[in-house]
Amino acid sequence: MLLYHGGLIEIKNPLVDFGRPDIDFGQGFYTTLIKEQAEKWAKRKKRLSKDLQTVPIVSVYNYEEDDHLFTKQFDNYSEEWLMFVIENRRQIIDSSKLGYDIIEGNIADDRVVRVVDALIEAMEEERINNAMKVAALLELEYQEENYQICFKTNKSLKYLTFQESYEVKNV
Repeated sequence: MLLYHGGLIEIKNPLVDFGRPDIDFGQGFYTTLIKEQAEKWAKRKKRLSKDLQTVPIVSVYNYEEDDHLFTKQFDNYSEEWLMFVIENRRQIIDSSKLGYDIIEGNIADDRVVRVVDALIEAMEEERINNAMKVAALLELEYQEENYQICFKTNKSLKYLTFQESYEVKNV
């Protein structure tokens, strides 16, 4: 299956220990099945970049699934997904120590982050309750299709083969 990674450089040899640990599934190499989503990621990184010479790039990989990899898959927005993302973003857990080679599921994109951040604030103020979680999950049901696959171990990266990269136009 083809996977895509949006960024500012071509990545032929991805690393799992590069990048921020305080994101959805913790530190790892993030890809998606959705080409347009990777292009949006690359464009967003370009907008945030202070280097005017950078260009948005999508790197394309072939992924050969293997039953020997320990994969955690979130099938939809759920309370389990929500709490996992919150715990990673707050760095309450170190998801690299959970033993997963790959973690898959929905993204806490800009629209979703607003909901997640409100819950994190409620947790920090010790005023979170089940009604707040249910309301957050109901709001998340109406998000556009998205998906991410986070490669957490070097073992998992062995099943990812670089195919090509391309510059994203119309930034």
